[in-house]
Amino acid sequence: MRVAMSELQYHERVPMSWRALAGPLAEVEADRLARDNERLLRQFASLESPLESGGEEDAPPARHLQVLEARLQLMAELLGELLAQARPLPPRHPIWLSGRTLAWIDHQPPQPGARLLVELFLHESLPRPLRLPVRVERLSAEGDGTRVHTELDGVTEGVVEQLEKLAFRQHRRFIASRRGRGG
Repeated sequence: MRVAMSELQYHERVPMSWRALAGPLAEVEADRLARDNERLLRQFASLESPLESGGEEDAPPARHLQVLEARLQLMAELLGELLAQARPLPPRHPIWLSGRTLAWIDHQPPQPGARLLVELFLHESLPRPLRLPVRVERLSAEGDGTRVHTELDGVTEGVVEQLEKLAFRQHRRFIASRRGRGG
């Protein structure tokens, strides 16, 4: 069975927060936010996937690049830990994120119709949040909380594409782990 990338969702428990917006973001702020989000999602992708040497594992330049990458990864993780100590992260929430929608469980949900700016901290080594403008579409009861269903509001196609790739990478890892367990 094939699943379209636009149907996949990134599902994780991540530190997140939201704040209400009075209305849509100004065009200048929305453009800046889109550039920042695209850059952050590309950085996140590079943290998720190790350098592939293209089959030249024995070549000295490839080995040097792998050592350099490992050192940079360690530095990024250490910097992330330092920044996390200086600025505590918000509480973790289960989220479901696609190229055009975001949902999460909240105990004090916003009202339907509200415009929000949501901050998601996707990786402990990347202490900068993904900042997404959303509009609350509906609420539904879930366990002891409320699932907040939102539509991304005014994000660029570049951000949509990066979010779909994020969900696809997680889906691919899930499939690979199931195959590895024999089921």
